[in-house]
Amino acid sequence: MKRLALIASLLTALLSIAHSAGAVETVALPANDHATVSLALRFRAGAVEDPPGKAGLTALTARLMAEGGTKALDSKALLETLFPMATEVHVRTDKELTTFYTTVHQDHLSKMISILTDVVAHPRWDVKEFNRLRDSTVNDVEKRLRQGDDENLGKESLWELLYSGHPYGRLTIGHAADLRAITLEDCKAQAAKVFALDRLTIGLAGGYSKDLPQKLQKALAGLPKSSAAPAAIAPQPAGKPRFRIVEKDTASTAISLGFPWSLAHGSPDFVAMSVARSAFGEHRQFNGRLMQRLREMRGLNYGDYAYIEYFQQDGYDAATAQTGRARHEQVFSIWLRPVQNENRLFALRAALYELKRSLGDEPFSDAEVAATKGFLDGYILLFAQTDERKLGYALDDHFLGTKSFLADWRARLAGVTAADVNAAWRKWIDPAKLQIILVTPNAADVKQSIVSNRPTPMHYQKDAQGKVAPKPKELLATDAQVERFPFGAAGDADVEIVPVEKLFQ
Repeated sequence: MKRLALIASLLTALLSIAHSAGAVETVALPANDHATVSLALRFRAGAVEDPPGKAGLTALTARLMAEGGTKALDSKALLETLFPMATEVHVRTDKELTTFYTTVHQDHLSKMISILTDVVAHPRWDVKEFNRLRDSTVNDVEKRLRQGDDENLGKESLWELLYSGHPYGRLTIGHAADLRAITLEDCKAQAAKVFALDRLTIGLAGGYSKDLPQKLQKALAGLPKSSAAPAAIAPQPAGKPRFRIVEKDTASTAISLGFPWSLAHGSPDFVAMSVARSAFGEHRQFNGRLMQRLREMRGLNYGDYAYIEYFQQDGYDAATAQTGRARHEQVFSIWLRPVQNENRLFALRAALYELKRSLGDEPFSDAEVAATKGFLDGYILLFAQTDERKLGYALDDHFLGTKSFLADWRARLAGVTAADVNAAWRKWIDPAKLQIILVTPNAADVKQSIVSNRPTPMHYQKDAQGKVAPKPKELLATDAQVERFPFGAAGDADVEIVPVEKLFQ
């Protein structure tokens, strides 16, 4: 514990944040002997800045800046210049933040500084690139999200349901009709409005020289100096309806459920809640109750997980979350990966049943908490294995007002008891607040089952002879309880049906 505390204090002391008069804030990790340098230009501006009727404007503007070329290089020349440098300029837009970032070898650092600063300070604003990227984004909404990605369709639908009427309540990449209405002039105006020096934080990590912060400050001097105040982010109360059924002709059903809350990294309960969440359903891990009882014991689907904050996976096969998505308001959510339609409502009931038991009849045990703490103690070390990810967490800390979040989280694990974990879980989790998304066919039948609370038995897989392998009596006894577990819908008005083509329109 003393060693971890010392490491955390050293990291805090070494983390340099410049506040000198007129200077852009800089988050600089201690320079090291690595051959690469990670650079980030993070603006406090995201989808919450999109004007009414123009959902997706900030994300489209940022993408056009990053991919559409600079005054010195058109989009093709930009790619041709970056390719032999073995790097790219990336951009990530979220609800409250937009980050332009790259990692480059020291040999190409001077050239990359010029390119990265030109991307944000001197974009090309090419009309052909604007049309290409706008059409690409519309296609992403209408084709990829609506038609080919039921998992994320469910999760994004849940987000809009939970945050209806809130600044977070619009798809970050935009709605189809809004995107079609956006013009190149809108993008130019949005960039001038939100990508200004008073919203910028520079991030540095890796093998950089002492004069790099000053070079970047000078190169970015051409940005607008000031902007309007960032959008206010208020807490969102739990809402209605409890169920939204997205009607879509699918072979399986994607399920997401959750409610908004204000649990934050700096909360005294965060570490205890992280243990409870991991014991209940860690992303892409097998230790959680959901994974063990829905997938392993019943073979319902590929995976079942729980989250205590917004989570977007960092890469196709990574288990860790993306940085650059820090938010002042958060959610508790459960994600059930697609389930065969005949078992869709049993799977949902099983998750609700397990959640209720964790709050009452089956709290997290001493052994369960000890094993989960041991797992997290090593697992957290995987979250920041590269300079780029270390920098991402440092920038998130800076935005949220926390210090050395990962080191602090890991250091505090040892002192958390099973009593702490269960007390925090009972304090924060309220199943009555859950709102639920199902992406599924035959929505009217599903609604009738939910409203009437009729039993929805588990259908186990049959072998080639049409027989089901014997199951333990204890499991079948539990199934009999699960298939009748209350859905919690107050009536017909608590279950709405939305055709998939109307989502994100």
